This record gives sequence, structure tokens and C-alpha cells, in this order.
Amino acid sequence: MDIQHLKYFVEVVRQESFTRAAAQLFVTQPMLTRSIKQLEESLNVLLIERTSKSFHLTDAGRILYERAQEFLMQYEAIFQTMADVRSVKTGEVRLSIPGVLLDMYFPELFASFHRQYPGIDISLVEEGSKLTAASVGLGKADLGLVMLPVEEPSRFESHLLVSDVCQLVVSREHPFAQMPGVHIRELRGETILTFSETATLHDTFIQMCGEQGFAPRIAYKSLMPGFSFKMVAMQQCIALLPLPLILHGMCDKLVTVPLEPRIVWDIAIIRRRQGYHSFAAAQLFDHIRAHFAERKPLMEKAGPS
Repeated sequence: MDIQHLKYFVEVVRQESFTRAAAQLFVTQPMLTRSIKQLEESLNVLLIERTSKSFHLTDAGRILYERAQEFLMQYEAIFQTMADVRSVKTGEVRLSIPGVLLDMYFPELFASFHRQYPGIDISLVEEGSKLTAASVGLGKADLGLVMLPVEEPSRFESHLLVSDVCQLVVSREHPFAQMPGVHIRELRGETILTFSETATLHDTFIQMCGEQGFAPRIAYKSLMPGFSFKMVAMQQCIALLPLPLILHGMCDKLVTVPLEPRIVWDIAIIRRRQGYHSFAAAQLFDHIRAHFAERKPLMEKAGPS
């Protein structure tokens, strides 16, 4: 059995398409098809039922996919371990993170990290919390920043970095701007902007509205703070966003309003509980924890003026 054939098989299953997998792997589709066929012949089993309109794993295919992911992570870990032994303080860390966190918290953090470890590069992927957790769980990212909770938390080692709340941000002309607080049921019928489906906040908000007996009218979904604040200032909607993000981008045209029940915004750093952690990833994990611990007193003092 060829390791490369296993890697190709795993990517085909992830993409559920030979065409998309070939593009992702930078190989031709005929070459990819031959590799999967050779893998099936070497194992003497059918792994994928292929037709022109459908893609289905056989029982053997499902078992191989589960085992192959674990095997390939261990296989890569062997080479990473040897690389760490050779390079000591050089390497690369793959960090998956929601983009909204980068501007608020990470320029200073990355600068201080690179002063200490100039040979370690950080490869950033911006994606919502749900995709971040999936990337870390599959080994596509070494570390991730997520809003809690995550699915299957036992898969991860996590450390809480920020604990805050989400609030409404409205224009000064909106009736809510004069209120000391708003109950979530009062959002029925409002045009709302919040994070996209890739973010945990999106699902949490919809679930809480459902508990109050209504589905919110989410007209805009965005992970771009600048766009969100402009839309609210133009009175096109109200927004539900994390309070630190609101305060970071506040202007005279906007007002923040507490929401009841509270929607907690807990941000944690996660990494896989199982498997090898490279020297570079371990150092960045510890650096992020220490950085946020130092900032905690300042963040606790921050609030609406």
C-alpha cells in the first residue's frame, strides 16, 4: 500500500468528489482515479461506489477513511518530530482563527512572539469557529481560536482566553437606543445582522430565539466588522455582536444595548488532545495563553464609556 494513495483517498472522501479532490491535490483527475483503483486492488476491496450522479463509500471505505486519517496524522507526526530535533527553534505553525479576532488581539501578540522565536512562521487561515474546530480536529491546523462550546469537546485540549458577552449595536435613532436593555423576544420582526453560519454565535442566537417561540429575521450575515457597523449606522439593521468587537469599532452614530438573556462569548484556544504537538505549535500555544493572561486585568476594566 502506497502512502500517497492513502492521502489521495482521504482527500477524495473529504471533498466527496474526484474533480474537487484533484484540484485540491494539484493532480489530474485520471491520475487520481488510477491511484484509488490501485489502492482498491491492493486491498482487494471496493472502497467507493462511483456513478455519474452519486458518490458513496462502501463499508470498507468508511472504515479505511477513519483509520487512514489517524494513521496519516501519526505518519506526519514522525517527520515533524525529526524536523523539530534538527531545527530546534524553527518551524511553522498552522493557526486557524476567526478573522474578527485578528485585528483586536493579535498584531501585538504576533510581534512579541516573533521577537522571541524569529525562526517560527505562522500560517494563518481565517475561518469561523465551527470550521476552525473541524480543521484542528482533522489535523489541518495545529491550533485554533474558537467560541465555546465546540462539538465533541473531548477531542481537544482547550484554554479559556476571553470571557465576555454579546450585545446589540443599534443606531442612535433606533427605539432600542433609549432602552436600558432589550429582551430577546423583543427582536421579533427586527432586521438583524450577525455572524455567518460558520460561527458558533450564529447557531446560539437562532437556538435562543427558538426557545422564545420565533425565528429571527437575519437579513445579513457577515464576519466583517467594518461592513457590520456601516450597515447599522445607515439604519439598515441592528446587529448582535460580541461586546469587545463592538467597543473596538464604536462610533458616535452607534449605541450598544444589553440583551437578555445574556449570550456568553467565551473564546478559547484549542489543540488536539491526541497526537504529537510540534515545538513551534507548543511555543505559540503557551505564548497565546500567557499573552491573554497578562491582558486579562486590562480587558476586565474595559467597558462602555
